[in-house]
Amino acid sequence: MAITANSFTTYDAVGNREDLTDVIHNISPVETWVTSNTGNVNGISRLHEWQTDTVGSAAQNAQIEGNEFTPAAVTATTRLNNVMQIISENFQVTDTQDIVDKGGRASELNYQIALHTKKLAVDIEYALVINGAAVTGTTGAARVMKGMQGFISTNTETGTGAGAEALTETMFKDALQAIWVQGGFPQTALCGGFQRTKIDAFSGNGTRFLPMTQPVLETSVDVYRSSFGNIAIRLHHVAQAQIPDVVLILGDMDLWRKAWLRRPTKREFPRNGDSRRCQIITELTLESGNEKGSGRITDLTVA
Repeated sequence: MAITANSFTTYDAVGNREDLTDVIHNISPVETWVTSNTGNVNGISRLHEWQTDTVGSAAQNAQIEGNEFTPAAVTATTRLNNVMQIISENFQVTDTQDIVDKGGRASELNYQIALHTKKLAVDIEYALVINGAAVTGTTGAARVMKGMQGFISTNTETGTGAGAEALTETMFKDALQAIWVQGGFPQTALCGGFQRTKIDAFSGNGTRFLPMTQPVLETSVDVYRSSFGNIAIRLHHVAQAQIPDVVLILGDMDLWRKAWLRRPTKREFPRNGDSRRCQIITELTLESGNEKGSGRITDLTVA
């Protein structure tokens, strides 16, 4: 059906206001589970150091009554270190952009401060979880902390063959047992989406008990109850993006701590012309009380 001739439509008009909702939709993941669940200490230098020790293995200990003893050899503590990494988010907003009428925010500067603060948080999470070997840095190269990926070396499960293998319940149990043998108590498994589906399919989850009146199909494993403790299964977006072929199994989170040389701080620099320059900055490192309390399952298929 055609419209009446000379009808003035929106296609002809000039000056109609745009239809822009006053909401900004942002679904970028900002979860920081490791950052939120590790302890905090203060650092005083760009090289942070701490000590670890062990009681030793159990052994038969029976002494003769009145016997003169010979002192056992004393083993020194182990001295570990990590470097402080500077993490910052920097941005600049013109005064014009800050004052014009905008959708979804009144002040561009305040909106960018909030946005970049969240970005700083996920970058901290990345460093704590994903980083490998530490980089000491120079005047021309940034320092990089060693993360969980770099520290966890004793308990590494890679399956039975060469190359990538699909995650199995046997591999998962073997990793838990390896951690327990070293004296650790596995508590949390961090993984991406594909590895989570593999855990959901473990046969130990074959029987599900739900009230008959509850119209829910249970297909996921939130807690894996094993002989070595209850393991919370947690999806982790940073792991999904950076190490989709790895499942990190963390023990007591008291063994992991963040050492802060500078807590996150917002600061504004002198103007650059008709603009305002801001920075959100922090300096920290990861302290591993004992990496033997955690483990990794690596070289897994991702599809």
